[in-house]
Amino acid sequence: MTDAPQSTPGLVLGTGERGRTAWSNWSGAVRGIADRLLAPRTADQLRDVVLDATARARGISVVGSGHSYANLVAPTGRTLVDLRHHRGIVAVDPAAMTVTVKAGTTMRELNQELAAAGLALPNQSAIDEQTVAGAVATATHGSSPRHGTLSSHVVSARILTADGQVRTITQDDPELDGVRVHLGCLGVVLDLTFAVVPGHRLRKVVLRRPLTEVLAGLDRFREVHFGGFWWYPHTSQAIVWEAAPTDEPPTPSPGPPGALLSLLCNNSWPPLVAGTAHYAAALAAGRGRAQVMRCDDALLHHLPPPVQGTEYSVPFDRAADAIRALVGEVRRGGPRVCAPVDVRFTAADTAWLSPSRQAITCHIGVTHPVSERDPERWIAPLRAVESVLWEFEGRPHWAKVHSRTGQELAARYPDWSRFQELRKAWDPDGVFLGGHLRELFEH
Repeated sequence: MTDAPQSTPGLVLGTGERGRTAWSNWSGAVRGIADRLLAPRTADQLRDVVLDATARARGISVVGSGHSYANLVAPTGRTLVDLRHHRGIVAVDPAAMTVTVKAGTTMRELNQELAAAGLALPNQSAIDEQTVAGAVATATHGSSPRHGTLSSHVVSARILTADGQVRTITQDDPELDGVRVHLGCLGVVLDLTFAVVPGHRLRKVVLRRPLTEVLAGLDRFREVHFGGFWWYPHTSQAIVWEAAPTDEPPTPSPGPPGALLSLLCNNSWPPLVAGTAHYAAALAAGRGRAQVMRCDDALLHHLPPPVQGTEYSVPFDRAADAIRALVGEVRRGGPRVCAPVDVRFTAADTAWLSPSRQAITCHIGVTHPVSERDPERWIAPLRAVESVLWEFEGRPHWAKVHSRTGQELAARYPDWSRFQELRKAWDPDGVFLGGHLRELFEH
């Protein structure tokens, strides 16, 4: 279904020669000089940008909170569209149990508004600073075998496509599963409608366990409401967390981890020193405590200092072996893994480009600190991690760095060609394809 907004003057589009703007993501590893950075206030102004000849020729990217490690925005020489003026709740439907929210709204803002209305999303990503459109477009996820990625909770979307039309995609449209994870290359998302659940509290328990014990009993994570674990590299320790609904009263929040714990967990030290630090951090993090919190707060985790990260999603049945292989490579002196390895789980979902499509999935995430003195230090260790996890039918997280080609990924996604057909139909000129996405979809 399409409808075209009436064109109105208001946003002045120049050549950009005097308006070039430096843009970088939150880690600083993705940066470039954009031709223009625009923040339209209305759908009509957005349409003017999309139809502007200069913008189309140089390419258009929508920027959110900049939390993608991967170069999805590809800022250099392009027109960047900032949706900071497209924020807030459009409608709450208690009967249908849905919420419609503007694309530039952050996950934190959405959660706060839902909590005030006595509602919540069924699941929550580990951080909440992303825009809702960015989180959905990249298959961002939490950790629950009962829920897919955040995109699986989308029941409809409105998107401004390259022809200037606004397409409304609902559950009756076969394209919805293509739109759910679209990487920003189908158009400008205007708003999204999510399924919601009644607001609730979760009781979260955090414990330290030997990694061998955790992997031997990994099937437990098929049954939990929410849960996952971290392996602390260069040690035998894992920090396991689980959370389940409760009617217990909330407990006081301990606040974010202190600076010392952050330093111990995110470093570039040699393995012997890092192992000692990680063991001390594991002792501090896994003292065996329970907290009762609002559901979204309980599922958030501390955001480390600027890092680069890769994450691979492997079938649940191969997860234990994949983690053992990664541990073995680290212990043999392969990848220099300097921060806790994050292991999470999602249910099967239906989005064409979801790493969790059609199978319960284990997500294995590795980060590396970003150093101004050696800005490329993270490349070799993360590439080494990739080489291990790819061999276990791994699919890389779209918002995190990876070195896979489009041909390689097409073989891992049965609906790759369907998405390609949709992308070409909605954006035949590749207006929304930056360099990174062009490499994936046109080579």
